[in-house]
Amino acid sequence: MALNIINLIAIIVIPILAVIIGQKLQDRSEKRKDKMRVFSHLMSYRSFDYVDQISVNVFNSVPIVFHDDKEVIEKYNIYLKSMNITPEQMAQKRKEIDDNKTKMLEAMAKALKYKNINWELIQNPYIPVGLLNQIEQENIYKKGQLEIAKVFTQMTDVNTPIDAVRKYGNEIENKLNTQKSKNKTKEDKQ
Repeated sequence: MALNIINLIAIIVIPILAVIIGQKLQDRSEKRKDKMRVFSHLMSYRSFDYVDQISVNVFNSVPIVFHDDKEVIEKYNIYLKSMNITPEQMAQKRKEIDDNKTKMLEAMAKALKYKNINWELIQNPYIPVGLLNQIEQENIYKKGQLEIAKVFTQMTDVNTPIDAVRKYGNEIENKLNTQKSKNKTKEDKQ
């Protein structure tokens, strides 16, 4: 009789325990995957200062994903605070900001138990020259588009005198010629 009760309890309790343990292991695995996704993204974009929208979103999720890692949150807050500066201060604070970013990424690597990710590895990302040139060209193009939009906005303003419209047209032509000269000089150097 006692053996039947023990067997009955085992038949009921063991599957319930298996489900609970399985769920806990699955939750733990998902948390680790989330942490790895955040860390992987931040490592991948570390040389570009997380300025794109996706990187900003990932960076802002650090306190949620790493909520249980005190050191990561501490380094995150220090890094965040070091970036809270004016554009004029950026040049003089660049080293401090980069060091704080590296410390944060190191803390994340430690929390994820990555033994081979160290200061030197984090500080030296792979950035091909062609990619930097492409980014620079895209930025020049975007600035040019903004300049043209600004000039056309001013030109189409009914309060703008015709002489000013001609002046804007001449400015655009001069800027285009200057840019062509710069591009030609760059091509000649290469």
